[in-house]
Amino acid sequence: MRQSLLAVVIAVIAAPQLGTQSRLDAELVRVRAQIKASVPSDQQASLVQRLDRAEAALKAGRTYQALYLLEAAYDGASAFAFAASSGVKSQAAFLEKWTALGPPKPHSGSPGRAPAAIDAIAEASEDRGRSTYQASRPFAEDAGTDSGLYYLGESYASMDFAAFVRSGSWPAAARRPRLRSIAPELAALDREMTTKYETMERANHPTYIRASAALKQARSLDERGAREGALFEYLLSRYLFAPLRGPAAADATRQSVDAARATLPAAEDHSIAELLMQFADEGLSSDSAELRRGAAAVIEDVVPAYLAALAAPATTAMPTANAAVTITLVRWPFT
Repeated sequence: MRQSLLAVVIAVIAAPQLGTQSRLDAELVRVRAQIKASVPSDQQASLVQRLDRAEAALKAGRTYQALYLLEAAYDGASAFAFAASSGVKSQAAFLEKWTALGPPKPHSGSPGRAPAAIDAIAEASEDRGRSTYQASRPFAEDAGTDSGLYYLGESYASMDFAAFVRSGSWPAAARRPRLRSIAPELAALDREMTTKYETMERANHPTYIRASAALKQARSLDERGAREGALFEYLLSRYLFAPLRGPAAADATRQSVDAARATLPAAEDHSIAELLMQFADEGLSSDSAELRRGAAAVIEDVVPAYLAALAAPATTAMPTANAAVTITLVRWPFT
């Protein structure tokens, strides 16, 4: 009986309304065609790989994960198309274009009508759009006009993607948990990651950079009050950082993943957690050691962190004596 009830809960959380899958299927086809038409051949592989992964997720019913994975290919294809069609050939022309367009603005409607995971993906995309626009100008100065055009186009593509995400037909969502600022959790994870960075091997730096980028965006979203996006990026950062903590305590299994799902309180919208659970589902069926380690991380770390973030914040006093401060100066957002 408990297993049957759990299956029903999973179906309600994860299944999109009729028509959503066909809409995403059509968008995957469109983006694949745009990559072929607009992206230089030597730049296509990573976008196509991401798109293939999104397509596999959609076929497996992992709709939230498919939507998240689609964004990189969507933004990249749009950015290359924008740069190619802009007609801009000089720094002066770029600055004129950059000024005329101005910062991209959200045009995706009011949040709250869709599952929380949808707002989380859209909020994160909108936040990247704002930051990427500002970064595109110094990037044009440092790396050339073509690079600046790419990131200018990407900034607008991010806003368009958020609009696409929110415009879908999603199932009626249950009541959302009351979300709060997760600034204490972000600070604690930042300290852990910084400490690990000081002793890690150089080969692990790319993993650290990806996790750190998600953490920085979580902080940006939290400061703006975009609670859904902040929570998702925080959990994503923990998921990405997990391999740097070492081996998992135990490999993930179908039983352990289902048990982790069962810890989510009933009758509430836990679609943000479900999005990460879908990464665990992917890991179970994958031969990739990285994805299988990620599946274990969802069970051991991400779901407990999600539940803790829903609770009242801890009131532990922070030490002030002999505090060390690390300052990192970067020009590119979230890296």
